[in-house]
Amino acid sequence: MHRLSVIIVNYKVKDLLLECLARVRRAAEGLDVEVFVVDNASFDGSAEAVATSFPDVNYIQSAENVGFAKANNIAIRKSDSQYILLLNPDLFIEDDTLRRVLAEADELENLGAIGVRMIDGDGKFLKESKRNRPTLWRSFCKIVGLTKLFPNSPLFASYYNVRLKESEKGRTDVLCGAFMLLNSAVLKEKALLPECYFMFGEDVDLSVSIVDAGFYNYYLPITVTHLKGKSSNHRSRAYYEAFYGSMSIYVDRHSRCPLAKALVRIAVKVIIAIKLINN
Repeated sequence: MHRLSVIIVNYKVKDLLLECLARVRRAAEGLDVEVFVVDNASFDGSAEAVATSFPDVNYIQSAENVGFAKANNIAIRKSDSQYILLLNPDLFIEDDTLRRVLAEADELENLGAIGVRMIDGDGKFLKESKRNRPTLWRSFCKIVGLTKLFPNSPLFASYYNVRLKESEKGRTDVLCGAFMLLNSAVLKEKALLPECYFMFGEDVDLSVSIVDAGFYNYYLPITVTHLKGKSSNHRSRAYYEAFYGSMSIYVDRHSRCPLAKALVRIAVKVIIAIKLINN
């Protein structure tokens, strides 16, 4: 059994992937780490470039774009490690990131998963690094802009875990799939990533499932850089349908209220229509 499996899902971001892998190789020096890349039918030269520069990487070529959750699960099933790290190709770690996170993982009580302090390319803290369990109220506040107007309010900004400071280590309900270190035993015993999500939302669902199974998710103030959005098209219909549609999937899976499910479906359709008109 390896110490760590790093899993990266690639979709037409060859240059970012190569930089990400270079950083992983430096950070993994002296550690027992296996690396998987699952390629969602990029066919952009990524496979050849990785084979040349990183021959030790387990490169899995998919004939079609199967989505983020399913692609990760393909590699998870092949992995054999104490911990599994889901890592976006547009997320850049530092040379000591893996060593520091693994050291914490060995000491944390009842560990389910770990997330870290993410910043964007301008150094701004990304609040999705630590979030609370989604509720209709929390999601409503975020969608209509109350969260942005009152960014530190436990009432209006509770979509994010504002009670836990970005400089503090602590437990949080929801972590971001761009960097999520998972206890392999918990992941494989309880559930893999829910494949009903194509892209977006599966990290929220997985985080909640881990907590509901009795384990803890932790946020660590270890900084990494997420070049947010570099691996997806933010203005396409498919993007909006995947992003906002994930809300409907989550509510369908976790709510017992038919009215709530219906209201969310309607709201999602309206939001997508507005976004497309404003493009």
